[in-house]
Amino acid sequence: MTKKEIDEMLREKHGRVLGTLDRARTSKRVLEKEWDTKILPKTLKEVAKEYRLLGTFDPENPVPSDPELADAFFKAGYEAALRLGFYCPETESIIKLDADELAKDFNKAPKEFPVGQEGVVVKSRRPSDGVAPVFTAPLSIQMNEEAYIPVAQGIVSSKLVDCQEGPSLDTVMGSPMLADTPYESFGGIYEYHLRKEAQHRAGRDGMGNTLVSSASTHLGMMAAFNLYEMPQITLCLNPAFMKVNYTTFHKCIVANELGGMIRCESPNMIGGYSGGVETTALASIATDILQYPIVGAHLPGSPDYDIRYGGNCGRHGLWAQSMATQAITRNSDIILMKTINQVSGPMEEMFYLESICGMGAASASGQAFTISPRSAGGSRKNHLTPIDAWYNAAIFKGAAGLSLEKMNEICKKVLPMFEDKLMNPPKGKSFQDLYNVETLEPIPEYRDQYLKMRKFAEDLGIPMPGDGILS
Repeated sequence: MTKKEIDEMLREKHGRVLGTLDRARTSKRVLEKEWDTKILPKTLKEVAKEYRLLGTFDPENPVPSDPELADAFFKAGYEAALRLGFYCPETESIIKLDADELAKDFNKAPKEFPVGQEGVVVKSRRPSDGVAPVFTAPLSIQMNEEAYIPVAQGIVSSKLVDCQEGPSLDTVMGSPMLADTPYESFGGIYEYHLRKEAQHRAGRDGMGNTLVSSASTHLGMMAAFNLYEMPQITLCLNPAFMKVNYTTFHKCIVANELGGMIRCESPNMIGGYSGGVETTALASIATDILQYPIVGAHLPGSPDYDIRYGGNCGRHGLWAQSMATQAITRNSDIILMKTINQVSGPMEEMFYLESICGMGAASASGQAFTISPRSAGGSRKNHLTPIDAWYNAAIFKGAAGLSLEKMNEICKKVLPMFEDKLMNPPKGKSFQDLYNVETLEPIPEYRDQYLKMRKFAEDLGIPMPGDGILS
């Protein structure tokens, strides 16, 4: 190849990220504090007021079903994306696109993409379309090294689980897993070997992955991503909504070169810099609109958490996330993902109830992909089980064809059964307490509770596909 041909090939692969880096490097400097406390909240409130969205939150109907309101939120989110852009902390600058650039790049976002070698294809959805979304498990909850293979094997033994992300490690062969050090580089490689062994034992050698769950920076991903057969998904966690950092740029460059897919997630906090429920939903929409134009994200996701308890299965989180999801899925072909954050733990009835509301509302609203569960809010090491994952997968896939009105009625019935515990949730028990780690069999009480709560969901009207193991 000539140098010109090489340059053209590389520009096709990397031009978007390099162009964004150039803008970050050359744009006017703005202090991060000014962005967080002045520019961002002021702009979101102005846009929400202009589009008459303030005061639309309805706590009595946690899953909104007004298509005109969802479309108004989309238009306002698009306007917020234009006015704000993304902030880059490393360069202390704002990366903006003009109207023509955003319209052009927004329409280039892919409508589908494959992952792994099992034939899994992630596709954009519409609300209540009945198309089964892709379920990935688990989130990156920390596990002891000796428990990593058993719990991962147990989770992916069910075909309800399409891809694997977690769990994560805080030690590697007994040494600390220190971020941004050579330990992290080794951790990415070490996790690869544990993950592949777990998948092999489960008969899932070709399954897709989101990588690398044990990497806090780009080092673990850059060390290990090339060990997997493409296409796989790289995990980019930006510092916050409406922000992008150098770690994400590093990961995007590597993923683009190796033929991987890019997942970018940036959580919003209701009660944080994004303000109330309506402006937080607006920030979520704007973030998801900008992810492909800014970094080429195949799979954007900007979930909405309630800052008071760190979850999104209560009324405020459900409404904001459902509205933001419907706004995108009604008005674009973006392949949308958002996480659902349970704050109660394994073998707690509250966990199942949170999952019914969170996973059901997400699926009925048209979400195409998720990673779950986050048992105990991800705050307790080893609090993660296969049953948690399978239950979430069944709800997520089963609710895909439910109407928004039906899902709203389900949530109205289930929310009063747990919402008074959101501020002080029960954390449940560990994998080692609930399973025979050698045989991967749950203790009888846990198995019976799981089957009982599956029936409870079915009685509510949610079809529950079987896990192929216990049901």
